[in-house]
Amino acid sequence: MLDQLRTIVVERLRFDTTRAAEMTLATTLPKGVEGSLGLDSLDFIELSVAMEERFGFIIDEGQDLSEEFHSLDSLSRFILAKMGQA
Repeated sequence: MLDQLRTIVVERLRFDTTRAAEMTLATTLPKGVEGSLGLDSLDFIELSVAMEERFGFIIDEGQDLSEEFHSLDSLSRFILAKMGQA
């Protein structure tokens, strides 16, 4: 799952492949968190769309997903749960 998320970050958010290779499950996502990827609200929208396309599920836009989108680990667990594999 981590490799698939790295690919999305590189392809859709245009991150450098070297930086993507350094990402671990502990990597945090939101802007303003020290050591995070520094994603802003538009990045999260793009990430959500890419996840829907790649993994084949719909994300409820009205749902507060700040915990699920906090780190690559929480995001991986969210994706697996949505896919029914968790």
